[in-house]
Amino acid sequence: MGIRPTREQFNRQLEQITGTLRNEMIEGRYAPGEYLPAERTLMERFRMSNNAVRTALETLVREGWIEKVPRIGNRVAAGRPPVKLVLARNIVAQRNLELSRLLDNFHRQFPWISVETHRIDGQGNTGDADLVLVDNYQFQRMVEDGAMKKLEPLAGREDMYPGLARQFAVEGSLYMRPVVFSPIVLCYNKAHFRECGLMEPDGSWTWDNLLDCAEKLSDGKGRYGFSFHAQDMNRWPLFLLQSGERFEWNAGQLNDLRGTRLLESMKVYKRIIHNRKAFPLFLSESNGDILQMFEEGKLSMILNTYMGLNLWKHANLEYDVAPVPFIYEPRTLVIVLGIGISAKSAHKEEARLLADYFVSAGAQNYIYEHTLSIPSTQLPTYSPVASTSVGINRPERYALFREMMFSHRTHRDLGIPVMSLPKIFQPLKAYLADMIDENELCDRIRGALSGETGAGASEAGD
Repeated sequence: MGIRPTREQFNRQLEQITGTLRNEMIEGRYAPGEYLPAERTLMERFRMSNNAVRTALETLVREGWIEKVPRIGNRVAAGRPPVKLVLARNIVAQRNLELSRLLDNFHRQFPWISVETHRIDGQGNTGDADLVLVDNYQFQRMVEDGAMKKLEPLAGREDMYPGLARQFAVEGSLYMRPVVFSPIVLCYNKAHFRECGLMEPDGSWTWDNLLDCAEKLSDGKGRYGFSFHAQDMNRWPLFLLQSGERFEWNAGQLNDLRGTRLLESMKVYKRIIHNRKAFPLFLSESNGDILQMFEEGKLSMILNTYMGLNLWKHANLEYDVAPVPFIYEPRTLVIVLGIGISAKSAHKEEARLLADYFVSAGAQNYIYEHTLSIPSTQLPTYSPVASTSVGINRPERYALFREMMFSHRTHRDLGIPVMSLPKIFQPLKAYLADMIDENELCDRIRGALSGETGAGASEAGD
């Protein structure tokens, strides 16, 4: 009796059969109205089981490539009328996914479907898009606005990394499928560490260890040991998450923050960015400013995401990644990019094909081979040399993310609506500037989260 293939192996078999038959229909080997070879013939050709061949043919029927004629066979479908889908995306989706080339590959598989991309505006409006491509922070804002109901529930997948799907699940229903993800990590310049005779960062580092090392890496000639875009929504909440605490209320009032680890985490955040021996007084406007300074050798360590690494994928830069330092226990912020289908789409069948494509083995492998983003599905291997054919500079410790998954946290773990985070940041900015003290900081945050005031902050930019 033969050994049954794993689910991963079975999915690869399906991709091989469906991909080959699709290409042959596109090239005209099987014209509309003709029948595909019998299932037994296909079994012999592909050397695969009857179950694999039959499932592949059912997939092609669902996709509209063929029609099953009872007791006769599988007939190539007549040409289909063209369909145009609109995909609303966030600002960094093109960089994080090689989106244009990914959509070109989709069009080659489904030549009657074209995809036009629109950027989501600053208010999060997706317009009349058929699909949306946003991260879990943006999705949570949709949930809090009630806009989540504008999305179609989707079926889950068993080959996703643990914990990703729940970032897009509400009351037991999945509204978006994870495509790529990343924890916040520490990036460091290997040459700088070698030059200073310092050990490279590891998972035992606290922020005190980082500051001690950063002071030694600063050379007094324009190079600083550490920096990050301090006001970014995917940076400063990391320190709150590392407190291990949540915001708690009593009778509609936020509990006093004095004496809490939450307050201590804000003090650590302030201590880091006030350390002029380690951290420059650099008025960055975005994460991109920080990434550029790192690439130029002006910074030895920064906070970044795997998706942010894509800015360096062709750079002549000797760097690597390590877990972010911690305060009490290892914790990091995870960002997940997902795709969802509009409930109002007039082309749901085609939209579902695109959503399925983004998490298919072919698309996920393409993302891995051509970007530094982490695919959401568990691919069999992550070799540093897997992308050399396309000239990608992949860090040696790329696979480190596998060891960090226990430490993943999200903005939701703070116990407050993500829409309330900007209300915290306004008084926090005043505290960082020494315009208010700790007592006033606690009072202002309590007032803001108890509904007395409101303010704005920088959007997430990974």
